[in-house]
Amino acid sequence: MNLDFMNLLLEKCAFPEEACIFFRSLADRLIGEGYETEFDGMVEEYITSKCNSDMTEGQLKEFAERAGGSVYEYWMLLLFFAAEQAKPLYDKRGVPEEVFWDTFSDLRCKALECKEIKGVWGTFVAGWYGLFYLCRIIKFGRLEYQDADYWFDDGGVYGGVNFTRGQKLFSIHIPSSGEPFDPKARLESYKMAYDFYTKELGIDYLPCSCGSWLLYPPYKAAFPENSNSRSFMDEFEFVSVDDKKGESYEGFGDRWRVFGGHSEKPLAELPEDTSMRRGFKKYFLEGGIPGSARGILVFDGEKILTWSEK
Repeated sequence: MNLDFMNLLLEKCAFPEEACIFFRSLADRLIGEGYETEFDGMVEEYITSKCNSDMTEGQLKEFAERAGGSVYEYWMLLLFFAAEQAKPLYDKRGVPEEVFWDTFSDLRCKALECKEIKGVWGTFVAGWYGLFYLCRIIKFGRLEYQDADYWFDDGGVYGGVNFTRGQKLFSIHIPSSGEPFDPKARLESYKMAYDFYTKELGIDYLPCSCGSWLLYPPYKAAFPENSNSRSFMDEFEFVSVDDKKGESYEGFGDRWRVFGGHSEKPLAELPEDTSMRRGFKKYFLEGGIPGSARGILVFDGEKILTWSEK
């Protein structure tokens, strides 16, 4: 266990002091109780297996039964130490040092979510992280960009650009970092990503996709007027829409993103302390159904070619 690297990560990724104290104490306890070699072995297996999260999940569950504690906290601790082996991949790709740390600040976001939802420091979505440890996600400013391919057989034209199956593009993710999500912040992110990826791929535009509940057209009625979520939706041309017909609030899989630790309460008891919470509660009380959509965004370095006010 490289405690120096873990402490560097905690600092660079701006973990709250309470979390820092918790994870430092956890690592010290494991070392003091003789688990260091075993835990280092699981970190190494995670990396050499190319981030086989199912295998590691089983190992950590068994480990937690013996060592005590939650599998969520051991997952996060393992990811701290594994990040040291991921960094050379980002260096080789030409990712600046500050961008690497900003990318891995996603660990802080998930730790805060886990604390709110599960009551412990850790992560309950560890399967998501293989993309980071294989250098398939980079965060530029407000948004994360995942290496991906255009997936439809019949292709399509978006923002005046022709897309064909297998064409490289970048899937956008929105970490719960608390950073501004306004059009200016998003534009700055697109420009940073444009500068990096156009040089890497030798193209003159940034091709992106996003599949999210945030793009589901009926939710526009639930988003507050003039909200950043509404304007984000306007930046995409839709490729597909998935309506979960016959479902209600209980089928809204992303409800924890809106209602946090209240998400399992009955619909009528959900809090209304933010405009988004009020909007989504009203939407589902009036019989709205959950869903998601996928869209394409094309950016030419100055403007969003797929933008339209829907």
